Amino acid sequence: MVEKILKAGLLGLVLAVAIYASAKAGTPKELPGIAMGWKLLFHVERAGALLGAIGVVVLIGWRALAGEFPIKFGNVEYAVKDAAADARQATAAQEQRIRVLEVLAGIRDVEDLDDAS
Repeated sequence: MVEKILKAGLLGLVLAVAIYASAKAGTPKELPGIAMGWKLLFHVERAGALLGAIGVVVLIGWRALAGEFPIKFGNVEYAVKDAAADARQATAAQEQRIRVLEVLAGIRDVEDLDDAS
C-alpha cells in the first residue's frame, strides 16, 4: 500500500516538474485550439505529450535491455516469449508425430515411443 502511494507521488512529482519546465519554456502568443484559450491547460497537455513520448522510448529501451524486442512497430507488440514457447510445443509435437510414423514404417521399435515421452 505504501509502495503504491510512493509510486503515485513520484509520478505526480514528475508531472509537476514537466509542467514547470513547460511553463519556463514559455507560451506561444496564440494558443492552439486544444488549449481552449487556457495557458495552464496548454502546459499540462504539453507536459503530458512529452512524458508520453519519453515513456514509450524508455519502455522500449528497458525491455530491449531484457532481450525483448518488439516484433512489429505499428502497434508495439512483444510476442517473442510467447512465440518461443509456442515453437517449443510445436517442435515437441512434430517430433512425436515423426516417431509414430517411423514406428508405422518399421524404422523404429514401439519401445522407442515410450522412451521419447
